[in-house]
Amino acid sequence: MTHSSAQTLRLQVQGMSCSGCEQRIGAALRRLDGVVEATADHTSGQVRVRFDPRSTDPEAVVDRIVLAGYTVEADTDTNNDTEPAERGDR
Repeated sequence: MTHSSAQTLRLQVQGMSCSGCEQRIGAALRRLDGVVEATADHTSGQVRVRFDPRSTDPEAVVDRIVLAGYTVEADTDTNNDTEPAERGDR
């Protein structure tokens, strides 16, 4: 994959309170096939993910964040009128 074919997804995520949370989310996302780069900022609640759309999709990215124990409020790059994704057993 060339980096020019990568797409960027920016998400607003609740539940990050420290740099450990940033590392946990980043590590979880980097284990997902197709993720080129993943960064999280607990002070702003922003997660930025560059991924190969031929290998993964935004839904898989959101699912991975939720499985790590966080709530995804919305995709900040597009209008998203759906309810926040949240792990049910938190």
